[in-house]
Amino acid sequence: MTKLITLLFIGFGFSSIAQNSLFLTFSPKNAGVDLVLNTNIQDLNGVVMKVDDFNYYISNIHIIYDGGQDLDYSDTVLLVTATANTFKLDNIDVPNIEQINFGVGVPEAINHLDISLYPEDHFLSWQTPSMHWGWTSGYKCLLVDAWGDGTGDGNPESVFQLHNLGDANYKNVQLPVVGTYTPTQTDIFINCNLDEWIYGANPGTTGALHGTTGLNASTMNNVNSRVVFEQPATAGVTELNTNSTLFFTNAGTNLTVTWKDMTGIASYQLIDMSGRIIIKENTSLINNSISISNPTKGSYIFTAFDENGRILNTINVVH
Repeated sequence: MTKLITLLFIGFGFSSIAQNSLFLTFSPKNAGVDLVLNTNIQDLNGVVMKVDDFNYYISNIHIIYDGGQDLDYSDTVLLVTATANTFKLDNIDVPNIEQINFGVGVPEAINHLDISLYPEDHFLSWQTPSMHWGWTSGYKCLLVDAWGDGTGDGNPESVFQLHNLGDANYKNVQLPVVGTYTPTQTDIFINCNLDEWIYGANPGTTGALHGTTGLNASTMNNVNSRVVFEQPATAGVTELNTNSTLFFTNAGTNLTVTWKDMTGIASYQLIDMSGRIIIKENTSLINNSISISNPTKGSYIFTAFDENGRILNTINVVH
């Protein structure tokens, strides 16, 4: 596959989309709702804060699809911000998306190169606020510039900054996902939870921390130990069967998935959160259900397909 050279940020006013375009979105969230900059919000412990900037790098992207095939964007580096977080990756049809793997930060192999050699519109060029800490330390994995309430009066008056850097703080993420399909494009939607990411740091008392150890390191560890990145429950919009019904029931040792009015169904599959296929069967029954006895506790993704392998409907299943 041709290596990706150019990435396009898509703003709210963009309306002309090429057929079979593949988009990736990292939606900023806090306390389960959209993050709005420069407004009072709360961390997980109820400390009031106001965020000016929430930026981070995403790199080494691999999209796993259609039974384990790998769409390789390992040479891609994205700068995600609270206001610019949707990217066009390619013009390509990607059926049956199962998982996305990516790194948080800039890979060590390019983390210490000369920033002045990049064109000014490149994500690894100079940014405002700066995402670079010099050749020795390289780029910042995460930048949070904010204010925190240090007095408990509900007014965020204390400087709160996390600028996390260092090769050791580069994190790898493997996230089971489903694609959201429309006739003209495919989207992968991911939520990024700020409150989960900064867990352990008190916005009112932490102050300005720019470094590689201590809270800078532990908040980067949250990427793997807490729910920093997750797919929204609304992902996987029906393309051909907007009137179909899909639901699951969890009764004792049996897990049952039921669909109704699924016109055009040709097959279905159930995968676990590692992307392993649990069930994959052909069917033409527009009303049916399947039951799994004694499944392992955890989350699964059930997807129904048409005869061309395109998604009709999908649901996250929990046992």
